[in-house]
Amino acid sequence: MANHADRRRKLCELIEEDAFVAYNYENSDRATLRYLTGFTGEGLLIVRSGESLLLTDSRYTEQAQRETSNLTIEQTNLWTGKGAAEAIDAREIKRLGFASRRVTHGWVETLRKATAAELVSLKDRVAEIRLVKDADEIAALRRAAEIAEAALTTLIEEIKPGMTEAEVALRLEWLIRSNPEAENIAFESNVSTGANTALNHYNPFLDPQPLRAGDLLLFDFGASVDGYRSDITRTFSVGPATEEATGIYDLVLKANCAAIDAAKAGMTGIELDAVARDTIADGGHAEHFGHGLGHGIGLEVHEGPSLSPRSESTLGAGMVTTIEPGVYIAGFGGVRIEDDVVITEDGHEVITSFPKDRLIEVG
Repeated sequence: MANHADRRRKLCELIEEDAFVAYNYENSDRATLRYLTGFTGEGLLIVRSGESLLLTDSRYTEQAQRETSNLTIEQTNLWTGKGAAEAIDAREIKRLGFASRRVTHGWVETLRKATAAELVSLKDRVAEIRLVKDADEIAALRRAAEIAEAALTTLIEEIKPGMTEAEVALRLEWLIRSNPEAENIAFESNVSTGANTALNHYNPFLDPQPLRAGDLLLFDFGASVDGYRSDITRTFSVGPATEEATGIYDLVLKANCAAIDAAKAGMTGIELDAVARDTIADGGHAEHFGHGLGHGIGLEVHEGPSLSPRSESTLGAGMVTTIEPGVYIAGFGGVRIEDDVVITEDGHEVITSFPKDRLIEVG
């Protein structure tokens, strides 16, 4: 079980300011509040040495009491502004840090006018702490992958040509949500077929297309367990695969396996990205792999570390990242194969296991 008090103490050790503030309003920063307190609702958190204060309103007071421990909870309808300022000034906080990427300019200006404290823009210190997962976090990520893959295993036996992308997506999400350990789906599922598989973040509900024999079928999906999210992509063929589809699939698989085999602590995100990118380039599809190789997963589906040509990350033991090379050709479609990988002291552990050794036919 997470020790939220220890996490808050670690945060205090990282900052030079008197205190740190974070808030979650309409899911603006639910990850930070949950990581530091266990609270999953809306509210504002002030962390300083010796005290942590959670401000929330009557909708969430009882929930906060159930979900948290070892912190002060105060109820106020003004927690986004005046109430926060009053709490800050009552504690004579002089310098108050905040993660600039997590808040709006308007919120900062409102709070700056209401409090005597100096507001100090910081890098996301909590995200830095969250980079390295503990055993419980990795266990939740592993279980999230297992649940998602079990759902896909059931689903592919039910797929038939003529079903729409939306029908398949709804069934997949139902299978995930029906597992009692699943808190939710990890993110909006991408179930795409035909030329739509070349669209990286496709929405199957906007204009759902039917599955047709000979087309590719791509799933980008995941489950959430205790807030921790899996992120998996597998690509199939509806009926017998074309020669072109098989060739592209084999190339992407080669890049995926090469990058996984190379992944280890001390490697930079640029270096690992290059392993897959060079493989795809050697196969003649350099211009068809436009996104980065991967990203961290945890309480958010996209967090550090980053694997890309512009990455500033260096991999360390306990980090968990996706490895997801792809080839996308407009008008034809795309292939992506994505696995979730834990970086260990002596290499890596792949926590996804759905078969990928060939372009599997469904339907």
